[in-house]
Amino acid sequence: MRQNGEAISRLSAAGADDNYSATATLLQAAPIFLQMSKQGRLKRDIWLVNLTGEEFPSDCMGARHLAQALLQGTLQVRSRDGMAHDVSATRVVGAYVLDIIGHNRENDLDDFQISPGRGRGSLELARQAHLANLCWNVNAREWNKRAERRAKGRGKRIAEGETIPDVAEHLRLQGEVRLPDDPRSSLFNTDGQVLSDCGIPVVLFMENYDINRSGYHDRKDTMENIDLDYGAAVAAIAIESVARVATQG
Repeated sequence: MRQNGEAISRLSAAGADDNYSATATLLQAAPIFLQMSKQGRLKRDIWLVNLTGEEFPSDCMGARHLAQALLQGTLQVRSRDGMAHDVSATRVVGAYVLDIIGHNRENDLDDFQISPGRGRGSLELARQAHLANLCWNVNAREWNKRAERRAKGRGKRIAEGETIPDVAEHLRLQGEVRLPDDPRSSLFNTDGQVLSDCGIPVVLFMENYDINRSGYHDRKDTMENIDLDYGAAVAAIAIESVARVATQG
């Protein structure tokens, strides 16, 4: 491809963290929410949406398209048989956005972001995420007493050539609620900002973002840079947060 008249190359990254980590969470969440729906436990619909085109120069293309259709009342979805279904009357109670949740920052371990947009609705989503975090930490302490994890210690990242890490203790995480004016909030740099700007309550789940680390937007975004125990914990907290909101009247 060419830019400003000069030939340049554009290389893809493996994407283990950005953003297979969030995509894997959606796949894990689907059967859980489907079972809850069949059991009649959901008072609200749950949509699992995989947006595309967040990165520059696409500029959150998928999120903008979704938000525009919601605001204009033109939203349709297409089923596997090709049929279009009108869902323009949908009212979004809130959106949890996951963007890179698999890298546990070595100089600030076991922290992650709960970054709400503006407004009371976003703050309520953040409160539910905080409560889900507390529930995870309480249960993790008990789960680590079981024989399969007792005294296993902290897990290690997958070394080159390995596929499955050894079983380790569940991590207890610190989810930091970072308001929009907090310079450590990464909401501004994600699809979540587009949704928030349109008045949709939103919370971003994201790792403790380090733009300068190896493996961010480069060809080292591989499993060697992923902390699976950390990512699994953030994923579980995100799924629990959605479930909490969807089961409330």
